[in-house]
Amino acid sequence: MTAEVVRTLEETGTPARWRSPGARALRSLLRKKIACLAIVYLTIFYGAGLFAPLVVPALGLPSPYEQNRRTIEEVRAGPSREHPFGTDTLGRDMAARVIYSARTTVLFTIVVLITGGLFIGLGLGLLAGYRGGWVDTLIMRIGEVFSGLPTLFIMLALSAAFRTRIDDLIFWFKDNTFLGDDSRAIVQFLLIAMVTVPFAWIGSSRVVRAQTLSIRESGYVEAAELMGAGTWRVITRHVFPGVMPLFLVGLSGGMGGIAGSEVALSFLGLGISAPTASFGTMIGDGAGITAFRLYPHLLIAGALPVILFIFAWNLLGDALVDILQPKQHVS
Repeated sequence: MTAEVVRTLEETGTPARWRSPGARALRSLLRKKIACLAIVYLTIFYGAGLFAPLVVPALGLPSPYEQNRRTIEEVRAGPSREHPFGTDTLGRDMAARVIYSARTTVLFTIVVLITGGLFIGLGLGLLAGYRGGWVDTLIMRIGEVFSGLPTLFIMLALSAAFRTRIDDLIFWFKDNTFLGDDSRAIVQFLLIAMVTVPFAWIGSSRVVRAQTLSIRESGYVEAAELMGAGTWRVITRHVFPGVMPLFLVGLSGGMGGIAGSEVALSFLGLGISAPTASFGTMIGDGAGITAFRLYPHLLIAGALPVILFIFAWNLLGDALVDILQPKQHVS
């Protein structure tokens, strides 16, 4: 840093923590009101989902699995002080089930993000862009084949094809492991994660590959190669830092689609099933013209949180694009 820049920073009183590119990007992000609203909502959503067993009793809500069908007034009851979001067809508290449904969505997005987006998408994109040749061709052709398939249809087919084996596996886990009654939810969760991961890496790998191809021709990468640095060192120390901004942009844009796949499968009865709470099953319970006309809270309570979740990720992605990929103005 030159003496003039240091002097300017000292005169303007700019804190040292804002001098790095990452800190400047964070400061620019926090200046965007819409991005801040998205971050606040996502923080609440993920916090409530991760700590659902603590949040529900802290809010004074009953268990999401507690049924209350003693009188007809307690079933499909509208919002009240005791039940802020009303009750469902079995008299269960909708607010508690929304929080536990958020836990399902949070865990699903994290698992698919780590396996499909981070390890597979980022890893294959870096490898294809840096190595090139037949490695690049093979990875990209596989991605093109997967992207040309009807994703939701394939997920439905895989889920339906293994339904019998899934039931057998559930009973085995229930009888031979400590999982007990949680076996069904865990096995179903793993199933929809496995059928989603093969399609979750394609978009992020393309973004990473394109950026890697550009960085590979940079002078500092060529210098590292001439000094004898290995492929792994060049990728992790020199290519990876330059790829991360665009990777985060693509990742934030894809999180909504990841959550939507779980909701769609559960809605169609091929994902998470009752009594485990899921936004897909909640939407399914409230779907239909008659149900919406008589009991609108059944659909609104299940659909609105996940719609806002997808919307918040998209808004955050747009904000990151503005910050990390500023528009070039031609004079």
